[in-house]
Amino acid sequence: TASFGILQNFAPAILGNVYGMSLVVATSTLTAYLLGSAAGTITGGFLASRNERNERLIAIALAFSASMALLLASGQIGAALVFPVMALMGFGVGTSGPNRDLLVRRAATGQFGKAAFGRIYGFVYSGLDVGLALSPLVFGPLLDAGRFQAALVAVAILLVAALLMALRIASATRSAAMTA
Repeated sequence: TASFGILQNFAPAILGNVYGMSLVVATSTLTAYLLGSAAGTITGGFLASRNERNERLIAIALAFSASMALLLASGQIGAALVFPVMALMGFGVGTSGPNRDLLVRRAATGQFGKAAFGRIYGFVYSGLDVGLALSPLVFGPLLDAGRFQAALVAVAILLVAALLMALRIASATRSAAMTA
């Protein structure tokens, strides 16, 4: 979510500087990301309902999105391709969302029982809000220093960190279920 905080707060400035886009055009790329994310969330919901190994879908989706962030960070694509790349990055992140939710549910109920689900869910999602709130404070200095592409690399790093965390949670949940 810290990666989304970077994009939500800084995508127009980042993409405007990296690709020479006007503020209006650069802001429109954020809309492309959000629309891609919405489409990904719908798709992710359908995929999640047909899959027991949600962490695999999360890993694939977030790895794809991280690669899109790195492609943007390269500065090597034409400005016209920024729109579809942002939409594809959003699609990957959106696809991971429903799968993340089911992984959290499975981990919470498997580890602490069904009665703890609400507390765990609240804890996880307050953490997401903290990531959104802190990302401008942590990554704003990159932009202040003119390191716009580094902010996109940070998006990719954060997406990979989320991917690794999902794999770790799934592994721990399976291990706990096997020993129970």
